Amino acid sequence: MPDDKAVSCPKCHVKMERVKVERLATDRCHKCGGLWLDQGELDALLSTRGGAKQAIATLDAGPAVEGSRARHVVSRVECPRDKSRLITIVDRKQPHIQFEACTSCGGTFLDAGELKDLSERTLRERLATLLP
Repeated sequence: MPDDKAVSCPKCHVKMERVKVERLATDRCHKCGGLWLDQGELDALLSTRGGAKQAIATLDAGPAVEGSRARHVVSRVECPRDKSRLITIVDRKQPHIQFEACTSCGGTFLDAGELKDLSERTLRERLATLLP
């Protein structure tokens, strides 16, 4: 169960704002647009039909910023919940997307634009998963 205590952005280290959409409350950095999703929230957003597009558009309000990874390169990115080191995950369906995850609490940090990108697979990406 997610903690309602305010968290700091793993990359900018500023206090994140709590954003509520439908039955989901998550944290967004007002500086970089990054999102902290507690365990299960990412899967819930990506598997939801219907209102998911609106929820994703509301949560991931910031545009993907070219070079945002380069600006946020830090030697150690820590989980805002338990201070564990976050690991980099490559999405297997869309390998151009890399995001950070906590192996301890199961939370996920997405840079601005990554949630929207994860939710919109192109025809080429869909076909690639069907072909060996």
